[in-house]
Amino acid sequence: MLPATLTARQQREIDFYKDYAQRQRVSSIDFDPVLGHEQRPWNPYWYVYQLVKQRYVSRKQRLLDYGCGIGIASARFARLGYQVDGFDISEENLAVADDLAAKYQLASRCHFAPMTAENLNYEDNSFDMLVGIDILHHIDIQKSIEEAYRVLRPGGVAIFKEHIEAPIFEPIRQSSVGRWIAPNETSQDDHITDDERKLNNDDMTAINGIFDRVEEKRFTVVSRVDRMIPQCSVGMRARLQQLDHYLMKACPPIRNLGGTVVLTCHKSHL
Repeated sequence: MLPATLTARQQREIDFYKDYAQRQRVSSIDFDPVLGHEQRPWNPYWYVYQLVKQRYVSRKQRLLDYGCGIGIASARFARLGYQVDGFDISEENLAVADDLAAKYQLASRCHFAPMTAENLNYEDNSFDMLVGIDILHHIDIQKSIEEAYRVLRPGGVAIFKEHIEAPIFEPIRQSSVGRWIAPNETSQDDHITDDERKLNNDDMTAINGIFDRVEEKRFTVVSRVDRMIPQCSVGMRARLQQLDHYLMKACPPIRNLGGTVVLTCHKSHL
């Protein structure tokens, strides 16, 4: 359940998702990222699913969908075989998640509850894996990562996909010209809330200070221009992501310019 007292930021998030959950309501889920044979290592979302798939061993494994939203990822994890718990600050989001799990006969393997990332109502060492997709930039990093570490079992892994500040590009992005070309004001359509921000060096220092080992893989260098291309198609965006993938393989230092990161955070065995 949600805390009796919420911060102003948390209340703004709740208010935002009251509308968002209905505007973006979905009725079907594509399970190809976890059940199909295709791999898309240039796509950060598909890369997360591949990491989760690689670590699947048995149907007894518990996975926490950390900030589950409307539950699309939760259903995919459950279809793969995990026992899934998901939390979100928005009860409207969770209502959609419940409906989707029921539609795909996954209700017995998906359990959702309203919570804040800063105050999880799970016991210590509860989960084999924790996955957070586009959530850290909405929350208090220090408190939330401490909670994530607490509920993860020794030997467990937490995977986070996030937007991150990148040298060279960030000053351009935050300039008046950059904001004019690609506004970042609050938007239901673009899923931008009042308080979200990209991860910065201080956030990365906090994450590395809490987890025992953190690996990162960067994405989004050239492909960041997709927002500047009118009516950029899905196919064009994929080709830009593939270009990034091959550029980073050919010239590894380019990875430091990536504006998207997937973090694989390890909790050591006792």
